[in-house]
Amino acid sequence: MIRTAARPNPGKRPVAKGQSIPAPVGGWDAVSALADMPEDRAIALENWFPTPSDVRVRRGHIQHCDGMGSSVVDTLMVYNGLTAATSKLFAVTNGAIYDVSSAGTASATTETVANNRWQWINFTTSGGKYLWACNGTDAALHYNGSVWAEPVITGVTSSDIINVNGHKNRIWFVLKDSTKAAYLPTGSIAGAATTFELGGLFTRGGFLVAMSTWTRDGGAGADDLAVFISSMGQVAVYAGTDPASGTTWELIGVYDVGPPLGYRCFNKVGAELMLLNLDGVLPLSKGITLDQAAQTQVTITLNINSAMNAAARLYKGNFGWELTPYTKGTMAILNVPIEEGQTQEQYVMNTITGAWCKFTAMNANTWAVFKDNLYFGGNDGKVYQADTGAIDVATPIDAVGQGAYNYYKSKGKLKQWKLIQPLLTTDSDNRPAIGLSTDFRDNATLGTPSSTSSASALYDVALYDTDVYAVEGRTVADWSGISGIGQCASIHFRSRTGVVGETGDVVMRLNGFNTIHEEGGFF
Repeated sequence: MIRTAARPNPGKRPVAKGQSIPAPVGGWDAVSALADMPEDRAIALENWFPTPSDVRVRRGHIQHCDGMGSSVVDTLMVYNGLTAATSKLFAVTNGAIYDVSSAGTASATTETVANNRWQWINFTTSGGKYLWACNGTDAALHYNGSVWAEPVITGVTSSDIINVNGHKNRIWFVLKDSTKAAYLPTGSIAGAATTFELGGLFTRGGFLVAMSTWTRDGGAGADDLAVFISSMGQVAVYAGTDPASGTTWELIGVYDVGPPLGYRCFNKVGAELMLLNLDGVLPLSKGITLDQAAQTQVTITLNINSAMNAAARLYKGNFGWELTPYTKGTMAILNVPIEEGQTQEQYVMNTITGAWCKFTAMNANTWAVFKDNLYFGGNDGKVYQADTGAIDVATPIDAVGQGAYNYYKSKGKLKQWKLIQPLLTTDSDNRPAIGLSTDFRDNATLGTPSSTSSASALYDVALYDTDVYAVEGRTVADWSGISGIGQCASIHFRSRTGVVGETGDVVMRLNGFNTIHEEGGFF
């Protein structure tokens, strides 16, 4: 029997059908099978941020401070004063602490350090507000709003303090390469430290990595629990106020989780204490109630589990892992250090919807939120402000995405795609490049997206009837020809937003697609 190539059936005319495809507001999906992925998810979503109604190209970043040499900026620390005017942002790089509160050239403080990687907290006493910091190499430091100083601590060696936490009006320490914590008297930033041994609880071995505070509603109002984690992933949870008293301090339990990723493994997103470990980002309230094998299913990184799992195992030893909540941008930013001090990317979650995406081209070693704005420390001795502007310093932002494969409500039927209409909201003349992959083959051809800026005028400066007014967000819905034959298809989209020299943000939101395909008349 001779088989012939697929050709239209002359006895049946193809039927043209239209279909609307939503924007991938469900975010990046690195866990679902390609054949069973929800249509509002994306196989890839790089530099596109999913919102509840659309996906938008992320904003850019600008240089905030230089003048600190060319070494990696490993730490950003925020001092929260009584007012915004008294608050400070500090960067640690090149063996020194710099004041980077204002844009421009950084101001060097008098503090020189041997280790640029610090952990820190803000702590308030009757004597004032303090930024308290440690790194396990240098003596601990604190800043009181005007000067840095070394707190006088007895009972432990100050340079052994590698992590710090404020819990129930006490400063607690983690002592490096040990299973010991230590704490100061209540309301104190210095003084006699009392050690607290946890080694007997850590049956897997390892050393103490971090401590945090978990606010839990126990049924009669919220209570703050002390949480300690070992390098092997054992979590000890205590309740109470005075660790020296058996009547006011008790062990709640010891729980097994995945090993933590670095000393900055704890952070709060909303009211939930999150643990960054080999299994992903684990909400502690859900994780410790489950067997370790099931904990992945309750991580907030579940939708990107495959990517998260691979990154954690490949780069677990690299410095730079941390989770930063950014409330103004409705983001939780998970920093992924691919090559320490060289290349980083970010897995970013929309805190409203739980949808994920990936940010690239922002090589950040550390992040901080200062006066509600987002900053990161670069690999080049500079501090940058993120989530602002239309470009990355002097480089247009390249955003690429690929939607889920879609059978267009007719599995098993061959289709031929003819036209596509991306639905955009934009304030510029930028247009994305569109391509199509069929039947799980990555065979899309993408051109170069257009990237031009429209002339804009400033109020009270522009000349009437001469200058062009700025274009606000408008809907663009141009049809384009597209080619593809298969049973299912995935839409690729790429945008290059912003041009060098352009100022301000550029709006580029993708609301969805309309497509036209022919169905029937084949085989």
